[in-house]
Amino acid sequence: MAPEFEYGPKPKDIDGNKMFSGTKNKWLVLVAIAALAAFVIACGTDETKLVSNDGSGGVGAQPTAPAEGDEQPGGLGYEVVEALAPIESVEILVLESYPEQYVVQIISGIPGGCATFDRADVAQSGTDIHITVYNMVPAPDQMIACTAIYGIHDENVSLGSDFERGTVYSVYVNDQPAVTLETGSSPIQDDPPYRDPGFGIIPAPVEAIEIIIGEDSRGPVTYYANVIIGLTNGCNEAVDPNVVQTSELVFEVFPVVKVPTGDVACTDDYRLAAVEVEFGVVGEELISCAVYTVKAGDKSTTFQAIAPNVRCADPDAATPTPAPITGGGSIIADSQALELALRSLGADVSYGGQKNDSKQFGLFPTEMKVNGQQVLVYSFAPGTSAEKASETVSNNGSSFTLDDGSVMTVHWIANPHFYLSGNAIILYIGDDAEIGKLLGSIGDQFAGNDYEASDSGDDDGLNAEFTSKLGTIERVSIASTRSIPAQHMIGVTIALGGSCETFKSITKTVEGREVHIEVLTEVPTAPVPCTLAIIYDDQSINIGSDFEAGVEYDVIVNGERQGSFFGG
Repeated sequence: MAPEFEYGPKPKDIDGNKMFSGTKNKWLVLVAIAALAAFVIACGTDETKLVSNDGSGGVGAQPTAPAEGDEQPGGLGYEVVEALAPIESVEILVLESYPEQYVVQIISGIPGGCATFDRADVAQSGTDIHITVYNMVPAPDQMIACTAIYGIHDENVSLGSDFERGTVYSVYVNDQPAVTLETGSSPIQDDPPYRDPGFGIIPAPVEAIEIIIGEDSRGPVTYYANVIIGLTNGCNEAVDPNVVQTSELVFEVFPVVKVPTGDVACTDDYRLAAVEVEFGVVGEELISCAVYTVKAGDKSTTFQAIAPNVRCADPDAATPTPAPITGGGSIIADSQALELALRSLGADVSYGGQKNDSKQFGLFPTEMKVNGQQVLVYSFAPGTSAEKASETVSNNGSSFTLDDGSVMTVHWIANPHFYLSGNAIILYIGDDAEIGKLLGSIGDQFAGNDYEASDSGDDDGLNAEFTSKLGTIERVSIASTRSIPAQHMIGVTIALGGSCETFKSITKTVEGREVHIEVLTEVPTAPVPCTLAIIYDDQSINIGSDFEAGVEYDVIVNGERQGSFFGG
């Protein structure tokens, strides 16, 4: 679903037709499981593998690979054609600018895992406005297996403001009944909507657009724009503009100024003012690596939505270098990868923000609470190396070699423990062996003292009554961190067959260009009473970064191919 945006004051409705991390236990009755099994049998075959879709967030089917020599139009392996999208709802919004800007919010359907949203075309004839929404679907003669998963797409279509005053317009979307909008009844010059007596609102001349990138302590990157507007005399005042996302990759900004409407003496000087608009956060409202266009007045500019440590293909290069995007996966921050891995091991993880009193390696760390204990994460930017920085730490973690060759000694309040994970250094100060075990599972300790030996309470003899088995895999996701080289994460959802089956382990091995993930569960050897229900358990594993750059690796989970990613 497309992101939602705030357009200054809250939009008004105009006669509209409205219509992975941690362990999660979701209990479903056996009747539902039986129905699901019947559904899978009806809609797929043994050769239809579920993989992540191409950005919609759903799950699609991977068609059987074509025979060698077959053409693969568009790289899909099958031909696609346009088809009218089913329409779920249509709503008309009016932005409180002057003149009013009209936007049509269209919720359309994506009927199946092989269908994708294509575009929305607008045509006007008199007072009738026709919007045609298209999907791309497999051609009728294509014999492919697709999951019968119904998706939703949210598209905002801008109609602008060039309408005759006091007129009713009918908006038709595909085969839906008309939705109407009525423009203001008075001429623009006589009826400004601004409620401050003696003032009106008029469009402002645009001089320039400046893109601004903001980042908080956790790493999310937000894109803004400063729109430089002209104030034609001393009485003009800048006010907040409206911003509309008119398509998936286009933003339109409508800057306006407040002007007196009476007979007022104003200085005859032309001044510049900056008004700020926000477009969203990379990975949330903004698609990572996508190129966006910003329009304001007669000016336009573009920006590529990237964050520190994210490598994207150069959109202007003759032969762009592929970015290390996973096959149907996503790009995540190193801190998010750490969180996913720790949560999958059962740890309670929360963030405490940036620590401005613990600077090391020239960086301020992000504080992470793991089972209530402080852990500091030093994230390194592109062009810098956490591994190289780790070489400046003494073996016991009590001193650092500075750039000028001098040595700085630190007296810690408890034993320090340094770990290297991706392009980040993790520091834990304490003696909790359980925390050490958790951190050791997601990174390599390169400095600091050993933890005191402790009795974990494990007794192999206690497991003699249980039998290991390959887990039943419900879903697989693949993600990469923003670090260079990228760390790759594999997440799996396991279907545990009743209350007696429990997760045991998840391990990985690399054979050539195949990454094999083995997920084991265990069940009682002897018959015992168990509740007849299915439990879904989410687990993840960091498979590291030791992969050849630009080479595609297949991910095989318990013997089944579940997707791929590019090394580098």
